[in-house]
Amino acid sequence: SILEMTALGLADSFGDSALLSLSIALHQPAESIALLVAFLKSGMSKDQIVKYLSVFSAMGPVGVALGMAVNEFAAPIVDAIMLATVAGTFIYVGATEVIPEEWEDQEHKWKKFIALMSGIVTIFAITQYTMTLESH
Repeated sequence: SILEMTALGLADSFGDSALLSLSIALHQPAESIALLVAFLKSGMSKDQIVKYLSVFSAMGPVGVALGMAVNEFAAPIVDAIMLATVAGTFIYVGATEVIPEEWEDQEHKWKKFIALMSGIVTIFAITQYTMTLESH
C-alpha cells in the first residue's frame, strides 16, 4: 500500500497521476479483501484484524506524503531510485507470487491467459491515452 501510494506522490504530471489513481482504485479493494481473507483464515481476532487493516489503510496517505516530499525536496536521482523500487517491487510480486499461484491449477487456463493479456492490453491502452492528454 505504501509503495503504490508513494508512486502517486512522485507523479509529475496530470497524466501520470490519473493513470496511477485509476490503477490504485482498481487494485486497492482487491488487495484489501485479500488481506482480510488471509487474516480471517489465520484465525486472528476481530480486534487484531481491525488494528492491522487500519494500519494498512493509514499507509496510503503516508506513502503519498513521502512521495510528494521526495519529489519536491530531493535530488532527481532519489526520485528515480524510488520509482524504480516501486516498479521493481510490483514486477517481482507479480512474477514470483501472483502469476505462478494462479497457474498452479490448470483449470480454466485459457480464461486466465485471456484475463492476463486483457490486463496488459488495458494498462497499455490507458497509458497511451494519458500520454495523449499530456500532449494537448
